[in-house]
Amino acid sequence: MSLPNPPNVPSAPTPAHPLQGVAPEVAALLQGMQDSWNAADLDAMFAGASEDLHWVNVVGMHWQGRAAAKHAHVVFFEQMFRGVPLALEAVEHAAVLPGGVHLIVARWALGAYRTPPGEQRPASQNRMTLLAVPGPQGLQLRHVSNVEVDPRAAPHDPALR
Repeated sequence: MSLPNPPNVPSAPTPAHPLQGVAPEVAALLQGMQDSWNAADLDAMFAGASEDLHWVNVVGMHWQGRAAAKHAHVVFFEQMFRGVPLALEAVEHAAVLPGGVHLIVARWALGAYRTPPGEQRPASQNRMTLLAVPGPQGLQLRHVSNVEVDPRAAPHDPALR
């Protein structure tokens, strides 16, 4: 079934600053991710990740272990992401689960880029789910899953009706 191309539907209202009201340790984690991405500083981006990190990217690649996730990002920054801006739009959910595990859902704006095969991808929104645990230097990422928000499908979300 193909979906019609409806007009853009605005996102839910967000605070003036996306980290407003967010726990300081969650704010530090997300701000650090944004800053390190925009600086193309992958050492900093993965410094706060656990050794056993699992990262599922926007097209379903599953990288197991911090070294594998960092290597994949290094390669993709060389091929397509260097200079592509990333901006936190909203923290849609943040909860502390038993054992101090933080469950976070964040929405990001990613700039346009060209894929390795040459396809031009427009600027997009991505929804990221993160699990983080307390570590010696703040929260440590244990799991990340990133999904591109499809603007054609979003207006048809039955949970919003």
